[in-house]
Amino acid sequence: MRVLVNEPHKLVKIDLVDRKILFMLAQNAHFSYSTISKHVKLSREAVKQRVVRLQKQKVILGFQAVIDVSQLDYSTYHIFAQLNNPTTIIEENFVKELTNDSSVNALLKYTGVFDFEISYMMKDINTLNEKLKELSSKDIKKYVVYTLLKTIVSKSYPKCMYDFSLEIKNVGSDGSFFSNFQKKKTPAKFDEIDYKLLTIIADDARINMVELARKLDVSVDTAIYRVKKLISAKVIMDFRPIINYAAFGYSVYCLFFKFRNFTKEKESAFNLYLKENENILWSANCLGDFNNISYLLAKNTFQFHDVLHEIRGKFHDILDSFDYLLSFAEYKYTYFPEGVRINRAMKYKNYDKK
Repeated sequence: MRVLVNEPHKLVKIDLVDRKILFMLAQNAHFSYSTISKHVKLSREAVKQRVVRLQKQKVILGFQAVIDVSQLDYSTYHIFAQLNNPTTIIEENFVKELTNDSSVNALLKYTGVFDFEISYMMKDINTLNEKLKELSSKDIKKYVVYTLLKTIVSKSYPKCMYDFSLEIKNVGSDGSFFSNFQKKKTPAKFDEIDYKLLTIIADDARINMVELARKLDVSVDTAIYRVKKLISAKVIMDFRPIINYAAFGYSVYCLFFKFRNFTKEKESAFNLYLKENENILWSANCLGDFNNISYLLAKNTFQFHDVLHEIRGKFHDILDSFDYLLSFAEYKYTYFPEGVRINRAMKYKNYDKK
């Protein structure tokens, strides 16, 4: 998930209405302006103007579709790397190469024992092994690999950023697919049109269906049907805004947890805590030196200390060790990298030749 921008940003002050608009978009970035206006008690045009202003202020950096590539038989691997000699030129070349790598979906820079986090989306472990060989040839002192197993929490607007309650009701047929996200999973088969749709909507989650249909060269009804199918199959998990947390003075920490005596009951209790914690942005179980990786949003070092201290106190009986990094910059983040798109396009071309 997007966590921060890769450049300094001046702090932005927003009012209660703006925060409610962000809340609504975080629930579903495809909500119509009319739906949002009913919930924040403002006219449709006023809501639209505020969203545009938030984009101009770089509070909202865009809108993404959260895509679960595991449903398309891909796995996600996170590599944390420490450079041997992190000079400005070496870092710039490193960032340039990896942002241009079609299998990289995320690249973050840190302050701490590791300099970068690289997230690869790959078909199998053998492909990852080839990438790790490439990585080893670069000016890297050491790296560790984590295989993501299950996402526990994924938020774009955590409770620590607002202090109100807002019930979402009477959404109706506003084109947001809100009710479709509530339904149980329905298995489906996917074709070239589905992958083209994912390519478009991955980084343009508020695209209207007329424009989507035009880009797909299909009818509007077909475009709507395809989106519903991908949601029902749990390929599209969410539509969300890309919020620039740095614009509000927040920092993002990457936490690592290793457990002992980890029973199913204790695991459930830990997962529930993460889901209910107001500062946790994202968390996932993983294979590697640690069992869990989480992103924590904090206003200052005191807030970070308080949350981490609480976690250590509540789960001292299962917490074997922990570590953390401070996020410094984000150079790339997408839920549907070019590598997945290209491989699928080649697959369908090969089918056509047959």
